[in-house]
Amino acid sequence: MIQVQVKAEYSPLRKVVVATPGNEKTRLTPKTLYELQYAEIPDPVELKLEHDEFVKKLRENGAEVINLREEVMKLKEEELVALIKSSSECDILLDNLDKELMAEILISGLTAKEAKEMGANVLIPENEEFCVKPLVNIMFTRDPGMVLGGTYVSGKMRWESRRREPEIFTAILKPKNVLKVEKGFFEGGDFFPLDGRLLMGFGTRSSGLGLSYTVPKLMESGEIDEAILVKLDTPELHPNKGIGHLDTVMGIPAQDVIVYYKSLLDKSSVYLYKGKEIVRDNRVLSEVMKDYLGHDLRIVNIGNAEYYAEEREHWLLASNIIVVGKNKIIAYEHNRLTNRLMTEAGIEIITFKGNEIIKEGGERSGPRCMTLPLQKY
Repeated sequence: MIQVQVKAEYSPLRKVVVATPGNEKTRLTPKTLYELQYAEIPDPVELKLEHDEFVKKLRENGAEVINLREEVMKLKEEELVALIKSSSECDILLDNLDKELMAEILISGLTAKEAKEMGANVLIPENEEFCVKPLVNIMFTRDPGMVLGGTYVSGKMRWESRRREPEIFTAILKPKNVLKVEKGFFEGGDFFPLDGRLLMGFGTRSSGLGLSYTVPKLMESGEIDEAILVKLDTPELHPNKGIGHLDTVMGIPAQDVIVYYKSLLDKSSVYLYKGKEIVRDNRVLSEVMKDYLGHDLRIVNIGNAEYYAEEREHWLLASNIIVVGKNKIIAYEHNRLTNRLMTEAGIEIITFKGNEIIKEGGERSGPRCMTLPLQKY
């Protein structure tokens, strides 16, 4: 049973969950992209090399790394069978399969054709129909689970292709104190712990109903005393529009620095939840955050808030960073202007190339997306 403890977004990273990409990525085709929430088809070989380099940098900077792909092999055989059967559209014969193959089916999926070859009763075995859908987004460990204080929150995913992930993560990690989100949608990319408070985005992936269910429970448990809730708007509810979670438009690399997509967030509605009362704060988010991070808060505008640079580096996820130490982050190399501005603000930046990684996911994905912090203090 894993002990969890996360103080704040900007705290040093002690223990983190990642998931090495594997055969699930080979299931992506032009026909399956939209259903599986992808923007493009990555090169799986280069993708793994980039992810391996990222994980290496996490370890070099003091984080204990738990790899979900390795942890799944620690499940008991009956646990694997139960997870596969609850996920399957077919009656699959699992009796003679070894654990390694079952673990592969759980993550990489099983096509109708493969299931028929294993004896399943499939009349017309289509290659692009799945008896067990692949977890093609499992590399993005941020979203299905999140930790605030000593509580592990098992999320609820908006997109159907990711609905199984929270249950599977909880079954594999076995965290001690679990709050399961039962209503609405609630995802980790919108979730920013702030030392007894919560900053949370909603609107495109997490929902108002998800907040209504979960935030009061975090308050009742004593993990938070208030929450800052930010409404994120996108042109339409579509997985490839570029505005997804809060971490695609904002980052907190240090207690006195935020990275900020000004042209969007200055127009976003901000609500404060204290006890049983929720009130609208008419100030822009950057001003509201000064109440929580200090009035000497420094704001690094993505692309220096210059139109073309801002739009380009927002799209390339300049704000999607992972804090690994005090005033130290891992970030994409290609957001050079925003990285320079963060350096000038006193942030030490460790960079890596993620040209295939950034093709991934519905709203593109980055370093923060690939990490589920279990301990950060």
